[in-house]
Amino acid sequence: MAVFAIHYDYPDDTSEMLEIRPEHREWLSSVPGLLVAGMYQPGRDEATHGEPGQPLEGMPSNGALIVVSGSSVADVAATFDHDPYWVAGFVLRRVVREWNPPLGPWVADAANSPG
Repeated sequence: MAVFAIHYDYPDDTSEMLEIRPEHREWLSSVPGLLVAGMYQPGRDEATHGEPGQPLEGMPSNGALIVVSGSSVADVAATFDHDPYWVAGFVLRRVVREWNPPLGPWVADAANSPG
């Protein structure tokens, strides 16, 4: 199994999205191979850099990072097509990329994760 990082962009106003958060979390906790998931914390210090001359204005300030083990980008994307946030249209942009973390305390566990 490979490891995949999934990035979600959410709308700036998440009040309606929060109404289905319990359903989203229940679904997410049942995803085979889930390693870690969480929403970025808005209003916290961050460093954001882009290409010189490319404005970052207009980019959503809310989002999440989800890390799973899986067999392919296509399979992971197909699984996440069933996320209640995706189905309800709250995910403005989703990026699924294979991620090869060579360092860290849970790398060995990720390689052996069921799913």
